[in-house]
Amino acid sequence: MALREIRIENLRCLSKAVLEPAAGLNLLIGANGSGKTSALEAIYVLGRGRSFRAPQLGPLIRTGQSQAVLFGELDEKDHPHRIGLRVESRKTELHIDGEPGAALAELVAALPVQLIDPQVHDLVQGGPGERRRFLDWGVFHVKHDFLPSWRRYRRAQQQRNTALRQGASPATVTAWDPELIAAGETVERLRREYLDELIPIFADHAAKMQLKSAKIVYLPGYSEGSLATALASGRERDITMGATQAGPHRAELRLEVDDEQARHRLSRGQQKLLGASMVLAQVAHLTGAVDRRMVLLVDEPAAELDGEYLQSLIAAIQDIDAQVFITALRDDSLPLESDVRLFHVERGEIGVLI
Repeated sequence: MALREIRIENLRCLSKAVLEPAAGLNLLIGANGSGKTSALEAIYVLGRGRSFRAPQLGPLIRTGQSQAVLFGELDEKDHPHRIGLRVESRKTELHIDGEPGAALAELVAALPVQLIDPQVHDLVQGGPGERRRFLDWGVFHVKHDFLPSWRRYRRAQQQRNTALRQGASPATVTAWDPELIAAGETVERLRREYLDELIPIFADHAAKMQLKSAKIVYLPGYSEGSLATALASGRERDITMGATQAGPHRAELRLEVDDEQARHRLSRGQQKLLGASMVLAQVAHLTGAVDRRMVLLVDEPAAELDGEYLQSLIAAIQDIDAQVFITALRDDSLPLESDVRLFHVERGEIGVLI
């Protein structure tokens, strides 16, 4: 799978741009503020239905315009697919193969895209929700029972929480427990199966980044032996808090280096390398697990990295089997050795140099 054409209209400073990228490595160069990151953002939105720079899509629309339009054509095993988004101030319309009204999950499945940007250290320094979203994105692509099970769990959790907030009887609250437990145990099993496959790959990538003792420890969101036990023992606390306190929605990936929490042990640059190791491991795992090449976006990899650290990151990126888009100020600012398709971005215009 590879994006063979990308069209961007009225997204941030990009009025109209067309890219025909290489299936391998693509480098976008240009001055700060030229639109390089906006081009990556457009690809990310195509594969995620959301931005990595703004909580809503409306602000991405170019000033003075009523809508932004994104289009991508994917060559997947010699069968092209077309995906697109039309973003207006209050709504977003998704299209797949010319059919409007596609579901977000269909879009995410069609274009698996991951990101390494200057904020990738948030996977280490940020809260549990950041790592939980990272985990579940990978499980979604590899374990096809995950999404329906997660939706069942969330519906049961929301109904149980409503009963707790309304001061309902214990019988009304616990009536949701069987559904919550059944769906939650499936979510838990699929997450663990996924991590059993991912963690050895992560360890290899972390070692390449000079973080040989790094490891991932999974905490399921409850300390008792089972979710049923946790719900039973925590019922009074749930009543007091007005919400279910134990379960997969509270799960955590704890990152450790030398058996200490990585966020307390590592510098900002090392945190970036550790976060990048997680992303690269997920890209490598997904490629092998479902026989698909991913799209990897890398925004300004030299930020907060230099010397040996930057060399390690770039070497790992070039080794990955993915369609890669990298941004940089100049074509000679990164130690790239692979064949590269070079694009120049200036004042919202994108042109091919090589």
